[in-house]
Amino acid sequence: MNPEKKIIQIEEVKPKTSKEKKRRRYLGVVVFLLLASGAVLFLWTSAKPDSYSIKSYESSVVKAGTFVSTTEASGTVVLPTQVEIVSTMDAYASELIASEGDQINPEDILAVLDVPDLDDELDDLTLSYKQAVIELESLEKSADFTIASLTRSVSRLERDVEEAREDADAMKALAELKSSRQSDYETALDTLEDYTEQLEDARAELEEAAVSKDIDLRKQQAAINQLQVNIAAVEEDIEENRIKSPISGEVLSLNEDLAIKSSLIEQSDSLFVVADRSDVYIDFDVYEQYAGLLEIGGTMTVTIGTGSMKAEITKIGKIATMDTDGLSAMITVRARPDTDLTLTPGASAVASITLDVQDGVLTLPRGSWLTTGNQKYAYVIDGNRAVKTKVVIGDIQGNSVEIISGLKAGDEVITGSYQNYIDQDEVLLK
Repeated sequence: MNPEKKIIQIEEVKPKTSKEKKRRRYLGVVVFLLLASGAVLFLWTSAKPDSYSIKSYESSVVKAGTFVSTTEASGTVVLPTQVEIVSTMDAYASELIASEGDQINPEDILAVLDVPDLDDELDDLTLSYKQAVIELESLEKSADFTIASLTRSVSRLERDVEEAREDADAMKALAELKSSRQSDYETALDTLEDYTEQLEDARAELEEAAVSKDIDLRKQQAAINQLQVNIAAVEEDIEENRIKSPISGEVLSLNEDLAIKSSLIEQSDSLFVVADRSDVYIDFDVYEQYAGLLEIGGTMTVTIGTGSMKAEITKIGKIATMDTDGLSAMITVRARPDTDLTLTPGASAVASITLDVQDGVLTLPRGSWLTTGNQKYAYVIDGNRAVKTKVVIGDIQGNSVEIISGLKAGDEVITGSYQNYIDQDEVLLK
């Protein structure tokens, strides 16, 4: 055996590792990494705070006091004492006197219209009337002359009859004394009878003349009266074309054609709109469900444009009608505004109507905490935390929210937004 080959070089020796040992070592490393990751995750999780924290917030205290329930209603300004003056016939513009915005009285002439046919008709009727009056005078004088003539005839015949009767009596006396012939007496009787018949005829003619006079005069007077009626009617038509207002008030609008002389104005054309602005109302549409809470004399706050005023309820409708959507029943409430402002008819108005006033009602100010009308929760502050509390919300009026239950007077409630922590039962206040 060669001694040199038995000497072992330690530096040149390398340890031999089996595949099994390598696999075990790999698994150990993996397990170690998993354990380390779990420890880190545990530490991170255990460090997370238990509750949501907020640094800044808005809050208000629940108060007990007077709660006024109101409802809003839309309405329109109405001038009930308002008239539209229209043309009663075809005419032509002659003169415009009034202007828009003028204050006028019933005796004031606003404009004058010209109807040539009426002027011609009036001239004809006036001429006929004058002729009829002359005819009446002529009939009366002619009848008076005839009656006077017949009256004289009757008087003469009455004297003739009286003389004939005296003659007959004398002849009768002479005949009885045999101083005259019987034939003379009979002749005297014939004469008396003849005069008597003439007298009766004359008296009949006189009576007939008197009756005829009365009839003729009454007929002619009737014709005159009819002419007077016709003249009055035409004059009334002419006067109607001197346009006046039946009421005192303000000229709201006028037909611009009136300012153009000889412009045709047709029958029924609107000429003027006049209204009494001192008699102004506002009609509001209010939900029927509130009718029982309203009363005559009640007040409301009305806004028209940029102006606000008080108004008093003067009338509450009895009959409900459906609104424009056909969904709700509405009643009309009429109110008289207490204002010196000039209100324009047809202007839109919005009213805040007081329905009820309650004392001792719990309220909170309206804020971003109230996301809907069905809000059910509020965060009540207790020390350095705020606890989610179930509440029942009632009516909401302006900036006040009625609290039915869940809170008490003096509770401090977060009134800022709950958006970031509404799912938390409580939050920490820092």
